Amino acid sequence: MPVLLAGRPGRGLSVAVVALLAFAGCVSVNDAREGGATRNCRFEERCGNIGSGQRYASFADCLTDKRKFFLDAWPTERCDGRINGENLNVCYQAIENTQCNNVVDFFATLTKCEASDVCTAGAPAGCNCSNGQTCCSNACTNLQTDRNNCGGCGTTCGSGLSCQSGVCR
Repeated sequence: MPVLLAGRPGRGLSVAVVALLAFAGCVSVNDAREGGATRNCRFEERCGNIGSGQRYASFADCLTDKRKFFLDAWPTERCDGRINGENLNVCYQAIENTQCNNVVDFFATLTKCEASDVCTAGAPAGCNCSNGQTCCSNACTNLQTDRNNCGGCGTTCGSGLSCQSGVCR
């Protein structure tokens, strides 16, 4: 199973992607994939999964794998010209806030990075959420347990904290 997650500041492309989101409100599907791959490899690095004898021998090996993952996850025919900058930022934030070795957190992040969320620019806004879930940035979430929307949309729990009953602890 590919791991989708984040970590090392100072990469030029990440800054460029954030600048594009801030000024243009959208990015190309290729830039979105590259941002996702880079953040995932930062996560792998932060969690000790890159290096001799680890899941990836090098950061470059990780990038190769994660680029393929995002090419499959966000296909050009579905996403080209349709990257939703707001939802992409939600995905990126989720990746950057995912805790190492936390399976529940990992799967919560995956749900924020699906093509059905990220590839929706120009699509009708809103969600059709089940009971107990709230629509935040066009994605259904549980405000009681989601560390990226804890107690309210966009309220993110810091590193090492989880969302319990809508409160970061």
